[in-house]
Amino acid sequence: MASRPLVSVYNEKNETTGAQIKLPAVFHAPIRPDIVSFIHDQMRKNKRQAYAVSTAA
Repeated sequence: MASRPLVSVYNEKNETTGAQIKLPAVFHAPIRPDIVSFIHDQMRKNKRQAYAVSTAA
């Protein structure tokens, strides 16, 4: 298995602390298109406008 790249550590002032840590393995996981599609569809549903039958009908 290839070694994980090192990333710099930053403090709250956006300055490097000089420390470096290995990039977590989760960032090397493949992106699943089925999950991306499902999440996109669910988030798109949040913007739907409610509607009802007209009382004058």
